[in-house]
Amino acid sequence: MFRLLLLFARRDRIQVPVWIIGGALLAYTSASAVGAEVGPAADRTALLRVAVGTPSILALRGVPDGPSLGSYVFFQSFVYLAIVAALMSVFLVTRHTRADEEQGRLELLGAAPVGRTAGLWATVLLGLIANVLIGAAVGLAYAAGGLSAGGAWFAGLAVAAVGACFVGLTALLAQLLPTSRAVNGMGSALVGLAFVLRAAGDALGIPTADGLSVVSAWPSWLSPIGWGQQTFAFTATRPAPLLLAVGLVIVTVAAAVAVQSSRDLGSSLVRERDGRVSGRAGFRSNRALVWRLHWPTVVGWAVGGVVMGLLAGGLAASIASGLAADSSISKVVAGLVPGGKGGIADLFVAAVMSLAGVLAAAAGVQAMLRGRSEEADGRAELVLAAPVSRTVWLLDYVIVAVVSVVVVSAAAGLAAGLAFLGSGAGADRFWSSLGAGLAQIPAALVYIAVTALLFAVLPRLTIWAAWALLALGVVVGQMGGLLHVPQRVRDASPFVHTPALPAGAVDWSGAWVLVIVAIVLVAGSTILIRRRELTT
Repeated sequence: MFRLLLLFARRDRIQVPVWIIGGALLAYTSASAVGAEVGPAADRTALLRVAVGTPSILALRGVPDGPSLGSYVFFQSFVYLAIVAALMSVFLVTRHTRADEEQGRLELLGAAPVGRTAGLWATVLLGLIANVLIGAAVGLAYAAGGLSAGGAWFAGLAVAAVGACFVGLTALLAQLLPTSRAVNGMGSALVGLAFVLRAAGDALGIPTADGLSVVSAWPSWLSPIGWGQQTFAFTATRPAPLLLAVGLVIVTVAAAVAVQSSRDLGSSLVRERDGRVSGRAGFRSNRALVWRLHWPTVVGWAVGGVVMGLLAGGLAASIASGLAADSSISKVVAGLVPGGKGGIADLFVAAVMSLAGVLAAAAGVQAMLRGRSEEADGRAELVLAAPVSRTVWLLDYVIVAVVSVVVVSAAAGLAAGLAFLGSGAGADRFWSSLGAGLAQIPAALVYIAVTALLFAVLPRLTIWAAWALLALGVVVGQMGGLLHVPQRVRDASPFVHTPALPAGAVDWSGAWVLVIVAIVLVAGSTILIRRRELTT
């Protein structure tokens, strides 16, 4: 099993470090930015009283536990760090279990003198080690950001515990579901469910008498993310909630091993649904095939855009009224909006819409990467054996990616506009919110074009390089103001050139430049894709 563990670790020598570094950067950014921008305890107290009185903020962020710097940073960032660890665990376990089983790797391993469950045990152990490493990285980043070392390391332990829960859950899903796509989808859905349960419990929580803390309601205790949050690493430092995570890991891993021991290779407890005998008339082109395979993912990203839009439209008025007199908070929010000026409500909407723009870019990148997955699995060769040119094949993925970006951006803008209308705002708020959503499209198009170029030139590096470039663009462009990144460096991120609607005068010149760059890169990729062989 030890050699299997080394083999699996070697295959993940790029993906896992990227997740770990990303989590550490998020933790360090949160600690350093809050310490530098929010300032004294009095400012944090005012912010916490607004948050405690606004259930929507509690649902989005979590529950606070006092105005100390460490507690405030934990309140702001833990939920998102836990999501990073959880998603890393889902994709890691799926890659080495059901995905390897689909591609025949586990059959080759089974022909060697190894136990029937050796691969599963090696995967679980690798997942736990990866979560220990991301927990240690988070603790180190928190401490480097100026927080107390004891609380920082305990916060890292809580992040690792949440990730470990999803190692066990995904290991069990890999035995139940027939395809890696289904396992990844259901695992990601469980991460979303954990977030929703935690959000519901926190929003329904009971504030304490001083208005600086909240006692979460029972739904939060049904979520692994809620368990990690309830440790309150920088104040109460409660290890008891982590025992629930340990119990869940033990139960799910034991169940996965039991099922693995009794089922045939390639089988699953849930059977794959049979397809249609013949395709519909509208599904006889490659573009229709690409859309048919990818539309559920587009719906998932669009739901995320709707959530962002509802938060923007639903929280803007309450945040503006609660923080109108605090210029330091306006400065923090303005730092998230390159070129943004105006009132706190406009800045808040622009900031949330910029995050929706990140979702749109991620949706477009994932749509393009679907083409690389089809090539690596050998299915692209079957498609190209038909009268489909490589140029058309690539452009079909570009078109679906563009549609994904437009759908997610429009969904965020429409949701924000409808939320404003529901709160009694005028029609001008609806149209400005819709415009703010659509303004995110040009930056996302650049990421689609860059991914297409990587796909044409460096197919084996496309997946991790595309995600790494997107993450780098988010850190430099979206958080560069808070991190005091030089403007010349920030200008390299497409997100910096997005029009800051509705916070500021509209300058569309940057957006047009982004569109032109995207067109040029896509044109280059269509030429270069014809000059290389298919690569698995």
